[in-house]
Amino acid sequence: MFDIDGVILWLQQNPEWVAWGLFFAAFVESFAVIGIFIPGVVLLAIISGMAASADMHIASVLIIVYSASCIADISSYLIGMRLNKRIDSIWPFKTNPGWLIKGKEFFKTYGILGVFIGRFIGPVRPVMPITAGSMGMKFKHFLGVDLFSGLIWAPMYSLPGYFAGKVVFENMDSMYLLLGLSIVLILVVLIFKKIFRKRT
Repeated sequence: MFDIDGVILWLQQNPEWVAWGLFFAAFVESFAVIGIFIPGVVLLAIISGMAASADMHIASVLIIVYSASCIADISSYLIGMRLNKRIDSIWPFKTNPGWLIKGKEFFKTYGILGVFIGRFIGPVRPVMPITAGSMGMKFKHFLGVDLFSGLIWAPMYSLPGYFAGKVVFENMDSMYLLLGLSIVLILVVLIFKKIFRKRT
């Protein structure tokens, strides 16, 4: 079991590693399958807040998160392309075939658009790039979609935590407001997922 509390505690004790923590969180959230086992979204939000508290510039945060996520996606695609049809026989897809089946169905249904949409859908995101690679999507098409979607993904997944860190760090009295906004955001995400699942 991944010890997220241990990572956060270590970064609090070693703030000079926060930038690498951001890279790690964005990478594992996007890299093939790992995002299923490690709560990268939570980790990324918390470390983004720590980056704000450490007074890291917002541009640096976005560049790190964007770069890490794209590197992870491209690496996953290349692994999928290399494994090709053998991907079903390797771990963890051999023991959890449903993950790959969902990814393939999503890709077959939406094609190139699926690579874009899939980046923002929790259950599909970790398997979408490796699925696209294994199903023969052209690299230039994948790269274009991935680099573009990353421009949206990076701020969407890092800025809420970053601004939350700024608010809490600069004004502790705003914590209740922040908590309320977080609850509303979570509800909106859950409603969106529910609507999307009904349509698929």
